[in-house]
Amino acid sequence: MTLLRRLSFQAKLLLSFALIVLLTTGLGYFLVSQTIGRAFIDFSESAFEHLDPVTLQLLAGYYERTGTWSGLSRLLGGGPQRQFPAVLVNADDMVVLAPDPTWIGRTVRSADLAGGVPITVNGQTVGTLLSPLLLRWRSPLEARFLSTVSLSLWIAGLAVAGFGILLAFGLLRQLTGPIKALDAASRKIAKGDLDQRVEVHSHDELGRLAASFNAMAQSLERSEDAKRQMIADISHELRTPIGSVRTGLEALRDGLIEPTAENFAALHNRLLLTGRLVGDLQQLALADAGQLSMRRAPFRLRDLVDRIRATIGAEIEDAGIHLTVDVPDDLPAAFGDTQRIEQVLVNLLSNAIRYTPSGGTVLVKGAHDATWLRVSVCDDGPGLSKEALDHVFDRFYRADRSRERQTGGTGLGLAIAKALVEAHGGRIWVENATGERTGACFHFTLERDRSAA
Repeated sequence: MTLLRRLSFQAKLLLSFALIVLLTTGLGYFLVSQTIGRAFIDFSESAFEHLDPVTLQLLAGYYERTGTWSGLSRLLGGGPQRQFPAVLVNADDMVVLAPDPTWIGRTVRSADLAGGVPITVNGQTVGTLLSPLLLRWRSPLEARFLSTVSLSLWIAGLAVAGFGILLAFGLLRQLTGPIKALDAASRKIAKGDLDQRVEVHSHDELGRLAASFNAMAQSLERSEDAKRQMIADISHELRTPIGSVRTGLEALRDGLIEPTAENFAALHNRLLLTGRLVGDLQQLALADAGQLSMRRAPFRLRDLVDRIRATIGAEIEDAGIHLTVDVPDDLPAAFGDTQRIEQVLVNLLSNAIRYTPSGGTVLVKGAHDATWLRVSVCDDGPGLSKEALDHVFDRFYRADRSRERQTGGTGLGLAIAKALVEAHGGRIWVENATGERTGACFHFTLERDRSAA
């Protein structure tokens, strides 16, 4: 059992196939041999049962005339006796006539005599006629035929067994080859080599398994790359404001700059940016872990937009931007966490204001269908490139690198908006405006309040 456990999977399968082929071949040989043997026995017994009754009368007449069986073999002329299809046993259970002359003089068991035909003279049993098969005898012709058939069966069985084992070996190579490749690739991935892939040679279960493995490996590689990139981005984003604060404090200490209110305000703003970045990262981590606290309740989208307009109205006026709200008063109520959805709208509006030129318009629009509300925030900016459309919700991604430091953003606003919308069961996407309007439009969906219905 220990040796069997140490064998490889391919060796175990090959051994199983070999045993099955050999057992099947042996069983087939045994059944065919038994069938042929039984057919010979039936044929001989049938010939013996149909033995001419005149032969029995002649034998009985011979014994009645001579009172012995001793001259019967001479009467048959010696040679032809080998073609006599039966065995003659006298009253003393001794063979006096048989197809095989070496049997003459042998004693026959009482159990074998029970299957013979008795020969009676004057009411007395003087002999018994037996089938040769009862004494396990076959004629030379039968023996040669059975020997030839047996040899042919063995040759055919061995040929079939060899072909079956070779076929099984080929099939096992097809089966275990991809498994070995998967095993080798998974071991390398476990050691940190995430660029491993396996070749897909078929469309069966193994082919689908290989494709799934490649997809998993690719996902792991993307996740690892994203993690490395995130760590690098976080380090970069934190190093910049912390470095600025450190430089300012060292300059104040060395008397290089005056300790004025403006200098302290600049240092304070850098600290606020650092705190906001840490808070955003914590919020994204909670969203990834599914641990965001949510207090869902029905709310009116128009009331929420009006509250946000009152909060950021001064910022919009200072930027020279006009805010247009197209949210019908009869729009059905939404169901969600008001504070989280407010954060989503504020992030989207802040992004729209950042890229809308002075004199432009930012549009907030609401619509609905039977299940969802759709909220859209559109700007009059230059729009987004194809690359930006694909990555705009990625963390720390900025479509315009030249504005990276001027805007003061953390690069996490849209990623947070996406996480919050998906935590509500909705979806968020972006597209460039079409027709006469320019810029980008961000859309997200919210579940309708079903309690009112």
